[in-house]
Amino acid sequence: MIKRAQPMGVIYIYRAGFHSLILGMYMKPSFYMNTYGCAPVSLFERAAMRIYSFSLLILLFGHGLCYGQNASIRFNVTPQGFPPYVISTPPAGIMFDVLTHIAQQHNIQVVPERIPENRVYTLLDNNKLDAHASALEWVEHPEKYVFSDPVLKVRDVVFTREDYPFKFNKVEDLIGRSIGVHTGYSYQSLSQYFKNGTIKRLDSNNELYMLNMLSRNRLDIAIITEHVGLWIIKKNNITQGFNISQKAVDTTDYRMVFSKKWQTFVLEFNKGLVIMKENGKLKDILSQYR
Repeated sequence: MIKRAQPMGVIYIYRAGFHSLILGMYMKPSFYMNTYGCAPVSLFERAAMRIYSFSLLILLFGHGLCYGQNASIRFNVTPQGFPPYVISTPPAGIMFDVLTHIAQQHNIQVVPERIPENRVYTLLDNNKLDAHASALEWVEHPEKYVFSDPVLKVRDVVFTREDYPFKFNKVEDLIGRSIGVHTGYSYQSLSQYFKNGTIKRLDSNNELYMLNMLSRNRLDIAIITEHVGLWIIKKNNITQGFNISQKAVDTTDYRMVFSKKWQTFVLEFNKGLVIMKENGKLKDILSQYR
């Protein structure tokens, strides 16, 4: 064994033929001290030391140690969920499955949390929650967070009964009408019409209620997120037929929102998302919720 003298410490090297196992970090080359005196450093040894040191840096700062051996992402599925994008109990949904798939490739566990919407961003700010599914346009201070690339598009469309004589082509078609919408949701293309009263807003706490109101002729038009409406019809065995507009009232890119400490992982998430879109994995997940 050779011990190298260093102002900031020592490096121990075991020689084994043409290889040297470095037990420590490489520092500026100078000389080795052995029991017989000074030994010059060969070019091969210097090169080997650099290679091993670089490998050690990768091990130290690679994904495993960067995130921690028991790393986990606390993801908000909300108390009620937003099916089929996010399902609360049991934890599932398109966004949950996509995040889980990519996180597993980095040895990260996804831990579901059920946080009400009004507390989400406070917990993200205080690092008590790691991720949430939303859209950049729906977040009050988007600069405070890290957004993934769009996972998919959320389309708010017009639902009507099959026998109701109405076809939606443009927002102006809704002027003078009362339409069912979800309480607390904003619709960019309709906000000015709601404000000046040319379109009347009828709020409801959930989409199932709106679909039932349509079925009973107590509501003529409802704006419902397309995948949400189709999911509810399927899960509740609703037999009433509906017309669903091909044109959307609003279309929004749906993303993952992370606290800033996950900024590095978001880059990996985006890479994984591209692969999922290319190899059909995202399509397979979507098909499970239709």
